[in-house]
Amino acid sequence: MFSGVTEQLAPLREQLLRPLRTGRVAVAMEADALTLLAYQTNGGQLQLQSWQQAPLPSGVVEAGVPLLSEALGDLIGDVLLQGGLQAPGARALLPPEAVVLRSLKLPAGRQPDAEIMPWLMGQEAALALPFPLAEAAVSWQQRGDHWLLACMPNDQLDRWIDTFAIAGLDLHGLEPSVLAVERLLPAALEQQDPQQWTGSLDVRGESWQLMLWRGAVPLRQLSLASASGLDELQALIAELDGQPPTLWVLADPELTPPLESWSQQLGCRLQRIDGLSQAAVSDAGAWVSPAPAVVDRLIGLALGGLPR
Repeated sequence: MFSGVTEQLAPLREQLLRPLRTGRVAVAMEADALTLLAYQTNGGQLQLQSWQQAPLPSGVVEAGVPLLSEALGDLIGDVLLQGGLQAPGARALLPPEAVVLRSLKLPAGRQPDAEIMPWLMGQEAALALPFPLAEAAVSWQQRGDHWLLACMPNDQLDRWIDTFAIAGLDLHGLEPSVLAVERLLPAALEQQDPQQWTGSLDVRGESWQLMLWRGAVPLRQLSLASASGLDELQALIAELDGQPPTLWVLADPELTPPLESWSQQLGCRLQRIDGLSQAAVSDAGAWVSPAPAVVDRLIGLALGGLPR
């Protein structure tokens, strides 16, 4: 039934953080909804066509894992058909709870190849992963003098691949949502002062996802409860040395926080993320506004397929 799935496993595990091949559909599967973004690439520009969303019943996706792959695969195919969309393949957005990110330095002269795994296994206690490293897919991305490590349990990765195989789509790659959001920041982190702090705050209902970079190096990733998030954020910012960070905020239109009052309370600059500013809508009549924040995340995911 899942023809080609086994062959896809190895390259997908290696490409979890790498630039992805050009595709025309970006997909997000979260606990309460399935969202698809249809787009095209024209040279170095992203052309947005439309977005579709379907609600998901409780228990279909839990903790970032698609539990009912057959039902989800069929639903993806149905949503594509209902939207009049044809796509040879897709790239998918991994929700925060589906993947663990760690920033670390490698020994001098070492690269993240197959020979680095014995060394990495020796760091397992320090990595503090919620699952055994030996049972995880790992991928690397260089950030300055650090390496960003992405880890995901193999059985969970298999579920994602199975889901898209059932939908009849080639899965061109998976990417953590926090890295897709990073692409929506107006200034490339690599161009910033290496001592400058920058943050992204993804407001997701009862949970906020915070990522802090110093220069281009991601140093802190935290999940904050919305009930206490502002106090936790204030305490965290007070601990940072150097200039206060600029925080880029992503939220659904109805959840967008009062940036001016928050900025005064936190003692730092806050700006709203606008994914549409980095793409063009090819058919304004087919584009529904305002779009939820997950569409911005998918725009960031799609931007990863543009030539550098």
